Amino acid sequence: MKPQCVFERFGPQSSPSLSGAETPVSKLLNIWLVCLLLAFSGAAKADSTLTLVADEWPPFSGETLPGNGISIDVISTVLTRAGYQVKSEILPWARIMDGSRDGEFDIVGSLFFDNEIAAYMTYGDPFFTTEIKFVQQTGDKNDVSSLDALQPYSIAVGDGFLYEEKFDRATHLNKVVVTTTLQAIQMVAFGRVNLTLDSEEVVRYAIEVEDPTIAEKVELLPHVLARHDVHMAVRNSLPNKDDIVSDFNATLHEMRLDGSLDKLLEKHK
Repeated sequence: MKPQCVFERFGPQSSPSLSGAETPVSKLLNIWLVCLLLAFSGAAKADSTLTLVADEWPPFSGETLPGNGISIDVISTVLTRAGYQVKSEILPWARIMDGSRDGEFDIVGSLFFDNEIAAYMTYGDPFFTTEIKFVQQTGDKNDVSSLDALQPYSIAVGDGFLYEEKFDRATHLNKVVVTTTLQAIQMVAFGRVNLTLDSEEVVRYAIEVEDPTIAEKVELLPHVLARHDVHMAVRNSLPNKDDIVSDFNATLHEMRLDGSLDKLLEKHK
């Protein structure tokens, strides 16, 4: 958005008073300085395009989703409203992590908070909250109430996915690494593993949209392993990362208040 300035009309110029009071000329100069600062700030935002990336994780991010998914759509819309130019791309998770450390990518979307990522990226305020739940074959009686209870089962997990801190660190569990949540749910459906897990929205999308043929073969369990906020984060090596995060947070807050965030999320339901 182009900065605008409003000037007062001044009468005949007068000499500065001995008291040091501000004259019309000095007022005019101050206004010009403010306008120049605003103009340079706006130009800096417009001249640099931010690179936003996320992995294939529908409905939060994906090549074929409207607006490339909830995360990409929200982050791009907020930053564009804040005056930034943004280009987005869906990439494998491993490449995203390498690229964000090396300075290739500016912003990563579809993130849960993680201490390792927070060491080299600055998180913005969350724009969505989700629950992590288990999936089992329909009719099974698997106990998912605690980590110890999970020990007898084989559990399909996404490569590099973050679920819940203690679960992620539990090396005593029988975890079978897969590429996507859909693949994991299909393995449960056909009895190759006992369980899998992910965000409830991700599980429902996989079953209802990506492969409805398995809908009767699996069920989502009510137990909630974790609740997570969904964020974006900006790499710390970006010189203006503090401004970007601050502008994002302020504009996101505005969109919550004026209802435009809810309206944006509604189109992804």
